[in-house]
Amino acid sequence: MQEGSRAGSNRYRHIFRLGLGLASVLALVLLRKVLIPFILAAFLSYMLEPPVGFLNRRGMSRAGAIALVYLAIFTAAVLLGVYFIPRFFQDLREISMAIPKYAQALAQLSERAYQVGKEYNVPEGFVQGIAGALSRLETRLVGAGEGLVQAILSSVSLVPHILLAPVIAYYILRDINKWRHNTLLRMSRYPLHYMDLVRDIDRVFAGFIRGQSLVALFVTIMVWAASILLKLRYGAVLGVISGLGEFIPYFGPVIGSIPILVVAFLSSPITGLWALVLVGFIQWFDSTVLVPRVTGERVGLHPLWVIFAIFAGGELLGFWGIFLAVPLAGIFRVFLRFLRTVLEHKTPQQ
Repeated sequence: MQEGSRAGSNRYRHIFRLGLGLASVLALVLLRKVLIPFILAAFLSYMLEPPVGFLNRRGMSRAGAIALVYLAIFTAAVLLGVYFIPRFFQDLREISMAIPKYAQALAQLSERAYQVGKEYNVPEGFVQGIAGALSRLETRLVGAGEGLVQAILSSVSLVPHILLAPVIAYYILRDINKWRHNTLLRMSRYPLHYMDLVRDIDRVFAGFIRGQSLVALFVTIMVWAASILLKLRYGAVLGVISGLGEFIPYFGPVIGSIPILVVAFLSSPITGLWALVLVGFIQWFDSTVLVPRVTGERVGLHPLWVIFAIFAGGELLGFWGIFLAVPLAGIFRVFLRFLRTVLEHKTPQQ
């Protein structure tokens, strides 16, 4: 009887701790603006841990390894900045100024499509559908232009966060082994599934961030190269947009491909067709070769849950919610599995 009472007490203690953890997550959501530099620092830490750990295992001190990796990144950023960064901001300024011109071209194309349809006796409903689609695209393009200008203005406020993130990441990378040791030491007093919880969270987050970052870098370079090959303007911006889209499963690659296709088709129909072929090849290679090898099924979510997580994240946290929806949903799944394990008193299967 006493053992049953003790087991029940332990169970309620576990539930209380889990509830405290969920309350902490809610507090983090409410303080999301303050957390931006810490989120960026965590992202940077996950990306830099493999090279830092590699150098540390080869005998270099932790601080020295971080300094060397930072120096390599700074050197690469300077070399890249000689061409890419000025080109990116110039493209960004030009594309924001050119969007009204593209919107006007779409309006003229819509009117021309309607006239051609009537001239060749194309069914009225079909003609109106094409003209309506072009008109809606024009409206969205104008909205995108306004959003781009707003994004440029709001991005200025992120500069202090971006500058602070590497400093925070330095301390995370420097002390991560101490934190891991202390965490494992404390967790050793608890059942094995607490250790599994920490490992699973780290596996989900690290797998998603590292995998998707490599995929995004590949797509950015390939779309930029395709823009240069097709002699399109704004190649740097088009590449970055396509790369960022890779962080949003299913919808992101499609949304990220739209700008380069719009710019290409408005340049000339032949250029648009070539852009369609090149973008199609990039997306095919990305989805069938790169993503399965680099990212795989590390998050372990059903596609329906991924879609739900993206919409829910966008509703709760805006852009950052969409950006982090999948890894956070994966972590939530880990918590649910952990809760089930605590209630059933058994170790989760790996």
